[in-house]
Amino acid sequence: MRTRTALIYLTVFLVLAGYFYYFEVVGRRARTEQEEAARHLFQVDTAQITALQLDKGEGKPIHLIKNGHWQIVEPIRSRGDEFTVESLLTTLESLKMEREVEAAAQDLQPYGLDQPMLHLSFLAAGSRHQLRIGAKAVVVNQYYASGDQENRVVLISGAKQQILNRGLFDLRSKEFFTVNSDEVDRIEIQRGKNKLLLTRVGGESWLAPAAVEVKIKTPKVERFLGLLFRLRAKRFLDNEEGNLARLGLDPAKIRIQITAKEKTETLLLGNMRKDQGTYAKGGEFPGAAMVDEKLLAELPRTLSDLEDRTLLVFDLGQVQALTLVLADEADRLERNEDTWNWLGDGQRKDPENWRVNSMLWNLQELEYLPGDFPREQSSADNKELGLVLYSENDEKLGTFSLAEVPSEKTVRGVLRFSKANETARAYWLSGESLRELHENAKKLLAPES
Repeated sequence: MRTRTALIYLTVFLVLAGYFYYFEVVGRRARTEQEEAARHLFQVDTAQITALQLDKGEGKPIHLIKNGHWQIVEPIRSRGDEFTVESLLTTLESLKMEREVEAAAQDLQPYGLDQPMLHLSFLAAGSRHQLRIGAKAVVVNQYYASGDQENRVVLISGAKQQILNRGLFDLRSKEFFTVNSDEVDRIEIQRGKNKLLLTRVGGESWLAPAAVEVKIKTPKVERFLGLLFRLRAKRFLDNEEGNLARLGLDPAKIRIQITAKEKTETLLLGNMRKDQGTYAKGGEFPGAAMVDEKLLAELPRTLSDLEDRTLLVFDLGQVQALTLVLADEADRLERNEDTWNWLGDGQRKDPENWRVNSMLWNLQELEYLPGDFPREQSSADNKELGLVLYSENDEKLGTFSLAEVPSEKTVRGVLRFSKANETARAYWLSGESLRELHENAKKLLAPES
């Protein structure tokens, strides 16, 4: 009897527990989700949006369509800024009201919705949707708005309003090239009658067909391409199509063409206006644009600017030991798997790996300057800095010798260098690179100084 009673109580308990769970937990969760969904102004998917129009009440409306990529078709024809447009669409998809003000307002004027600051319409899955944003609410950073139901007034957050309230400059692409930088296989730079042509070989290296004997340094070309592909328009001059000659764009001061997968794109650079930038024109841009004038200073002028003048090419893992002479102090470092150890001086603390690597990176970047070579002088035993790199079996990789550290005002200095066991010769190097080399050596020997 007791067992039967206990089973009855257990059954009742389980029924009540199930009822509570279903109606209080599951039901509450469902109601919360329904309430959250009801706060959304639009039930759309950004992938289904194919057209967008923004009217800010001043100037012509901005009309964009999606044809693989977003294109502005009014008031100009130009590529859209993919990131900005997608950010705007994502905001539309997730746009929620903070609260409802009026379900069916008879007068929209008090909310600024009779003449909204922004009227945005978009086409999603064949259906047209509307969003109007009016005046700012008095108390908090929120704005009055209405969706497809024009007379239903709600409040949206100021942060959302800021993302949605975009102008023509925001929505148009500021990039000059549409191809991918890693696909570029031909570069042509023309300054007047001077032309520099580069072609990619084997997917990695570059050569100049007009001077195949000149070794091109790939990282220099990649840095140049990186500069081009980071270039953005600072300002647009859409009404200057007929004044290209006055801007130095017809003919252009500099003409840059890049080719990738048989698609060629052109950038024209013209006159420079102090503190404003340089006039530029891209193939798909109407009119002209202004870009940062610093670009001109970094463009290669001659093949010499891209030539590989590296003193010693090596991998960090090749270096197994090095000897360092600084003034009258000489020491030897040897690699022991993942650490470096000083030999012959038990009092000296072994260096941290990054300090040794910093020195080696410095040596990898050393390049001699173009032009003449310094006159050879009698080699003196006294030197400010001496450095020898060794690979396995104590074979020499390279020897560097600096007799004098250039002063801060000195543009260049002399470094004697020899590869392996070849005869050393003198090279001009920038004073900055030699001062950095000397400073790295000092910190390696005395890191606390």
